[in-house]
Amino acid sequence: MGAPSSVFPEIYLKYLENTKIFDILVKHHIIGYFQYADDILIVYKNNAKNIHKILTTFNKITPTTKFTMEEEYKNKINFLDITISKDDNNI
Repeated sequence: MGAPSSVFPEIYLKYLENTKIFDILVKHHIIGYFQYADDILIVYKNNAKNIHKILTTFNKITPTTKFTMEEEYKNKINFLDITISKDDNNI
């Protein structure tokens, strides 16, 4: 079990998910949102709005939380300890 101080950020992120992030996901037609600890994977269609604008929206939620982004490279991205690859419309 992690240190007690690691519980509070987790609770805060869950609060943000339920009060702010869910609305952003719906508004921007995000098709997948996966979160583990402080790592988040967002799956979206290529024809979705500019993902950088969505990142800016996430960073406007609260001034104390900074979201960063790693984009896929050659149709692959690492999330936690796995590599996720994409071909055509399949993950």
